[in-house]
Amino acid sequence: MWIWIVLGIIGCILIAVLIAACTYIDIKVLFNKVERDDYLSIKVRMLFGLVKFNYQIRKIKFSGFDQGFLMKRERKDNILLGHNSHDHIQLNIDFIQSIYDHILQIIRFTADFKRWVNKLLRRVHCDVLTWETHIGFEDVVETGMATGIIWALKGTIMGWLSHTIRLEHMPGLEVHTHFNAPQFTTELRCIAKIRFGHAMIAGVVLLVRIVKVKGGLKLWQSILFKV
Repeated sequence: MWIWIVLGIIGCILIAVLIAACTYIDIKVLFNKVERDDYLSIKVRMLFGLVKFNYQIRKIKFSGFDQGFLMKRERKDNILLGHNSHDHIQLNIDFIQSIYDHILQIIRFTADFKRWVNKLLRRVHCDVLTWETHIGFEDVVETGMATGIIWALKGTIMGWLSHTIRLEHMPGLEVHTHFNAPQFTTELRCIAKIRFGHAMIAGVVLLVRIVKVKGGLKLWQSILFKV
């Protein structure tokens, strides 16, 4: 009797794990810049909405070349008891240098980290990708040059993405030129997904690669606690 109950519980757990592995992790990214108003939102949803994460930057203010950009961010999630935090980021040369140094350390103390990243990104499916920009200057020549630069930038980025992740549909790219008044607005919208099972396997593989390098686990812990 007890054997059948235990087997039934194990069976239910295995079915639940299998169903969870077949579900998708949904990722939505929205960046919007209208004149001096900036907005960045990253939303992650998994396990039928049981786990949610929301990262937002609602204000980006340029404080000079020395101080860089001051960004107000908000983070929310419903993991365990849920967390909600508000703080500011000073995006300057020192901050960028710190991020760069951390990336170099991660690559150094993680076995085949670049290969792991490439394999993970190839599992990502992008359902929606649109990028619309409005630009204009008082000078016609400057407007034309800026328009060409933006088209080249978008083409380069989309070419890299097409070889990195799976684009389910053609990206919607638009650049609108305005000659009547100076303006610059841009909106980037991306909806991507990856199977929860693939993400779990990638996490296990990453942990193995970290442990293989002496000092790797300690380095990752120190970096994650600073985020």
